[in-house]
Amino acid sequence: MRCSCTYRLLILSAGLWSTAAISQETSTPFDLGTIVISSTKRDVSDLALPIASTVLSAEDVPVQTLDPTEEIARQSPGTNFVDNSRFSDSYLTMRGVATLGNSLNNLDNTVGFSIDGVPTSISGLNAPLLDVDRIEVLKGPQGTTFGRNALAGSINIVSRVADGVRQRKVELGFGTDGFGLIEATSGGWIVPGKLAARGVIRLETFDGDIPNLVIGGTDGAADISAGRVALRFTPDDTLTIDVAATFSKNENTDPSNILRETARIPISGQDIRPRNEQQIANASVTVEKEFEALRFTSVTSFQDVRTEADSDFTDAFLFAAASGLPPTFFNNPNQDVLFFNEDERIFNQEFRLSSLDGAPLKWVFGASYFQSDFDFSRFGTSTVFPGFNGTVNNVIDSETIALFGDASVSLGKRWTISGGLRFARDEQTLRGNYISNGFPGTVPTFLQNVRFSDDYTTGRAALSYAWSDQISAYASIARGYSSGGFEKGTQFAPFGAASVPFRPAQSWTYEIGTKAQITDNLRFDGAFFFNDVSDGQLSAFDAPTLTVFFANQDYESYGFEGRVNTSITSRLNVSAGISLIETKLVNVTAASAAAGAAPGNKVPQVPEMAANLRVNYRFNLNQSGVQGNFVASASYQFVGERFSDIRNAGRLPSYHLVNLRLGWQNDKLSVYAFANNVFDRRYLHSAVPIVAGASASYAGRGRIVGVGLSVEW
Repeated sequence: MRCSCTYRLLILSAGLWSTAAISQETSTPFDLGTIVISSTKRDVSDLALPIASTVLSAEDVPVQTLDPTEEIARQSPGTNFVDNSRFSDSYLTMRGVATLGNSLNNLDNTVGFSIDGVPTSISGLNAPLLDVDRIEVLKGPQGTTFGRNALAGSINIVSRVADGVRQRKVELGFGTDGFGLIEATSGGWIVPGKLAARGVIRLETFDGDIPNLVIGGTDGAADISAGRVALRFTPDDTLTIDVAATFSKNENTDPSNILRETARIPISGQDIRPRNEQQIANASVTVEKEFEALRFTSVTSFQDVRTEADSDFTDAFLFAAASGLPPTFFNNPNQDVLFFNEDERIFNQEFRLSSLDGAPLKWVFGASYFQSDFDFSRFGTSTVFPGFNGTVNNVIDSETIALFGDASVSLGKRWTISGGLRFARDEQTLRGNYISNGFPGTVPTFLQNVRFSDDYTTGRAALSYAWSDQISAYASIARGYSSGGFEKGTQFAPFGAASVPFRPAQSWTYEIGTKAQITDNLRFDGAFFFNDVSDGQLSAFDAPTLTVFFANQDYESYGFEGRVNTSITSRLNVSAGISLIETKLVNVTAASAAAGAAPGNKVPQVPEMAANLRVNYRFNLNQSGVQGNFVASASYQFVGERFSDIRNAGRLPSYHLVNLRLGWQNDKLSVYAFANNVFDRRYLHSAVPIVAGASASYAGRGRIVGVGLSVEW
């Protein structure tokens, strides 16, 4: 009888546990020591931070991961990544706070995403992660120190700094479906004690695993090239200057709108090879100067993010099922195709003053300036959807100026009060230009030049109580904000209608939680939360009437999330997380109802339950005459049922994933085998019904099995 993924993992866990229990303890213990969070713009012990958080190590998201943002989300309770094939259309949800449909523009996100504290936009999601030290996931509104569009929370990738530690490393990997990897890392001193450098280069390939039955071959391929260089200059003990530059190019052939209702899912009926490309170049300079009573920090960054996509909008099998016509009717590579080009240039400048480490009053005060210049171009021909015909060339310029402050004050031996405020102004302009291709019902041309601005305040307040140095409880309230603005595709321009700005989304979030280092080998975090969101940004497409809807809609979410990490023995470490979330739409307006919203409907793309389990095991082989360690890890990830759309018509089934890795390593050499998605679960990111029996869906990646080798000298 075939056993479930959960059962198999329990067997594996039990086997590892029993092996450890009967063996002599000779390995170095797993470290559950102090975790430092830097996303709050000042280093804080995670145990003392009255914010629910998940901190992942570089090993939790290994270099073999082709979809790093998705992997981060599945290991962070309450977080979900929605991959809509095109890079600039994918987004994150957290704790039931989400975009209600598709993202409306490059800045329409509810979860902030940053690298070393520098925010990026939706276009920068799912880029390859290089030279990672740790990943910090903070839950609840983080607008106080993070800035715009952290309504639900934030994710900050913390890179390794050039610290002078000598390292020379090469890693190679090979696997099924043409998977290949090579990564080289080098670091050390250029001028001892003064100037250090680190550099990483990575190349990664995958041939794809979705059969294309129209043009042959497979879709779903990936081709990644990336590199990062970091310098650190320390002329004296009080001044540090970090300079970093990164370039990445990420190409895939993930198909869009494939048919869900087929036993062979996923299969592609695209009559051109899909092409999605993301290219990112960024540079940053961070200057930190310590004075007698405070620290000054300046962060300057520039990003250039370019995405392109070519796709057949009418997948042959999907539209054959929807229309009753044969699939060959839709196999015209010159018809029903869309070509997208998006180019965004982001400049960010932040100045901060903060308290020194160990100061009795912990505080940070700063000012920031954010600018995004976004160019959107789309060319399309469609026999099905009139609005997809013609050429769109739009420019969206966005600007945010903000002042912020955050502080933590001790109220005696056990009580601490903390909080912060952010005052900001958003401005966004849209310059739109539509040119028809002559499709009936569309206007020849349409120009528009419109502007949106808003002043707003976000903040948080928390009261925490320390039961001991290692156990605390807290209660907090936070105000969140997600920017308003203009829909990037100007969907109504083909019909001569001007774009109307969508309103900002705002929220109140209430939370009670605890963080407890119960013993040196046992850590537990848990939190209950409630989110009250007003004017959530809604988008919907009604296929039968060919109508696009944009509206603002209120909703609520509440639930529990928890995480435990324990070193059962010096050889065996187990961590697990769970989230339980309920959501509902409230105060449904006439505009939202026209888009399919109804009171009590669930918020799209929010799993009612999600869970993860990770088991790490290592065994010192020295006693058996072999130098080094045997290492093994197994991870189990569960994502529960959720809906794709605001109508709650497209219910997505739950899915389970199991990843395995085992090998041998010493200080210089590592040899390993890995299997991602061991049982080849072809899960879905989205599935929206066009008609009964025909749903447009996006499928996740299947099983990859391979081997790898890394060498250091």
